[in-house]
Amino acid sequence: MSSSSSTAVTVDRDYFDTLVRRARFNTESRKTGAHNSSVVIPRAEYDNLILISKQYANLRRNLFRGGVDADTVNILSQDDETIRQSGSSARVKQQVNKNSNEGGGAPLYTNASTPGGGRGHIHGGVSLRSSNSPHYERAGYGGDDGDEEDDSDDETDENGSSDLDSPIDGNPGTDDVQPQESRTRYERACLRTLQLSGLADGTTHVEITNAVRGGVLLDIWVRHHDRSAAVSFVRSEDAKGFYDHVRRHDLYIRNKRVEVKWSDRQFVLPDHVANKIGNGASRNLVIHGCDGRHKEDVIREDLDHIHNLVVVKIGFVSGNCHIGLNSIHNAIYARQCMMSRLRYKGKKIAYAADECAQPYHQAAVAKPRDSVTTASKKTGLRGVSNRFQLLNLDDTVDEEIAATLQGNQALEIAV
Repeated sequence: MSSSSSTAVTVDRDYFDTLVRRARFNTESRKTGAHNSSVVIPRAEYDNLILISKQYANLRRNLFRGGVDADTVNILSQDDETIRQSGSSARVKQQVNKNSNEGGGAPLYTNASTPGGGRGHIHGGVSLRSSNSPHYERAGYGGDDGDEEDDSDDETDENGSSDLDSPIDGNPGTDDVQPQESRTRYERACLRTLQLSGLADGTTHVEITNAVRGGVLLDIWVRHHDRSAAVSFVRSEDAKGFYDHVRRHDLYIRNKRVEVKWSDRQFVLPDHVANKIGNGASRNLVIHGCDGRHKEDVIREDLDHIHNLVVVKIGFVSGNCHIGLNSIHNAIYARQCMMSRLRYKGKKIAYAADECAQPYHQAAVAKPRDSVTTASKKTGLRGVSNRFQLLNLDDTVDEEIAATLQGNQALEIAV
């Protein structure tokens, strides 16, 4: 009796049921292997993991839209230890050098500060870097270099309309079948930025675009604090042509002569922007088939959240809305934002030609010298009754003419 009591344990019914349920759970888990595929975590940690997963998915999608390819995103998603072990850093550098040699474009350059302000000269979310001479800095939108964009992405919007609605470069809709060698290539780092100094107070982007001609503009940056502006062309030869033109004929904005010189901070063309320009992108947009929802103040409000974007002008022609912006990279981002809004659903948003690509203004040249000469000739003809009188060398002819006239008068009297 004592031995049996030493081997028996008395427990409550609830505790016994708990032990039975735990034993059954462990037995079933051991049979099915569920304990190897299930993890028990707190609810707060689970919600945080779900949020991080959504943020990562959104980040990848936006990077793809911005021109970053999938291989680069996968490499950048790895930790430092994995990259060092797999040698991915060498492949990233090789890919960057490959894109750089293709001549498709270059990223913007950076600047810590600018004179007269506490922040840098921002272009497309990246600031400019000041120096004593033209400087080209390699700095991407989130890395050391820009990545070449997949041209098949964002060629056609959800409405089935192509974004190649501009005759700037090539024919619309033909870039998908063109080989890479036949596409127009743009220099990454070159002399393309001119500085306009001595502007009149309150000079606007519209007045600058009305005065600049000879090439497609890449960016316009106005600094009101020192009355200057930086104008960047897509092509270096267009910038040099405009520089030579204004040196011969001067440049006047608001009836004030403007000094034009090469800027110390040259704009460097990003890769994905160069690819978009090759497909017809410009700093001007056109919304086809506008209705009552698309008003000027509404469009300005929709684009107001984009950093460093300046709406130069908005005009409505033949039911279409033409929007002029201050840079091509801002126009690319603005188009994507507008296409994602319900207000522009079903509307074709395309790129329009840049009015600055028109030929230079031909001023009328007066010819005062020729007019004075003609007037003097007419006066001389009216003053001389006999144009051969200047050839007379003596007075004999005059005497003969006078005698003849007197003889005729005498005959008339006699009759």
